[in-house]
Amino acid sequence: MSTGIVVRNQGTPFGVVMTEEPKQLRPELEEIVNDLIALKAMEKDGIMTHHSRRELVKHLSPRDLADVARAVSEAAKRQQPIYNRPR
Repeated sequence: MSTGIVVRNQGTPFGVVMTEEPKQLRPELEEIVNDLIALKAMEKDGIMTHHSRRELVKHLSPRDLADVARAVSEAAKRQQPIYNRPR
């Protein structure tokens, strides 16, 4: 299901931005996403995990691989701290 938001900006008087709800992954893909996030966390401690990550995703179809990549990317964005800029 999509949601529409009306946006007013300086270039055009009105615009519509369509946002898509996140896709629900199959349970086995959710498990792979969680494993990849854990391996990325290990990499911060200096442990090389390239081979392990490749082994986790080598059997996935291109569409499943893209879905997993999107989920990992979204999880990484949520983990980044948000800093307020002084005005």
